[in-house]
Amino acid sequence: MIVNAERAQPANIRHLLRMEGVRGEGCLFLASVRDCREALSAAALGADILDLKEPRHGALGAVAHDEQRAALATLAALGANRPAVSATVGDLPLEATSLAAAIRATAATGVDIVKFGVFARGAEAAAGLRALGRALRDEAIALVAVLPADQLSGIGEILDLARRAFAECGVAGVMLDTAAKSRGSLPELLAQRELARFVAAAHAAGRFAGLAGSLRAEHIEPLAATGADLLGFRGALCVGDRAAALDPAAFRAVRERLRAAASIPLAAA
Repeated sequence: MIVNAERAQPANIRHLLRMEGVRGEGCLFLASVRDCREALSAAALGADILDLKEPRHGALGAVAHDEQRAALATLAALGANRPAVSATVGDLPLEATSLAAAIRATAATGVDIVKFGVFARGAEAAAGLRALGRALRDEAIALVAVLPADQLSGIGEILDLARRAFAECGVAGVMLDTAAKSRGSLPELLAQRELARFVAAAHAAGRFAGLAGSLRAEHIEPLAATGADLLGFRGALCVGDRAAALDPAAFRAVRERLRAAASIPLAAA
């Protein structure tokens, strides 16, 4: 998959997400972590991407910038083996001035990818994405737009928002997630063929596509078959709920299942 995004992308992101290579190597493993300790543990346990996110502060709860910098400093000891690191900006409304400021501040910590939520619909979403794109026009930030599937009215609206994010904000990728983690998982909201359409739309635009949202280990095979570039996990990696500590055994089970799923044929989009 060759990405032709407008924004400059860090070299390790191009490599990890196979933006300049051939697809078919299976989904990457994105693990949400909340601090230095969890980041180092997740890296040792085989995560491909570490997503700095505080589950107690919402679907895209932001980790404090000082903690982000500390996590990156700790991970620097891994050298070339450091996983890619993304960070969320919080459950912020799609208001260009404040959201752009939060994106810049998060990028300034040194993370590779900055994720923001599209918490708007219809004309409000269109105007917000257009204004955000203008505000960040000269910024070399690898952006990922996160679409909350449980707040949208189906695959048609999801695809429209994704295409607007491509056109207006030059995002490097898009992710489908859920805002209300207790109300069901992503595969309970959308059929596999619909998720495959989302992935195909991102690839057609030269972007990568990720799937998340209360995912469990048993979701891996059908979601991998959509052609998604990465799958994101938090609750499935924890001892209890998503705010609990990481469980190494659960982590390894997800990692091994993802690796095994690389041989599953892709579903028809």
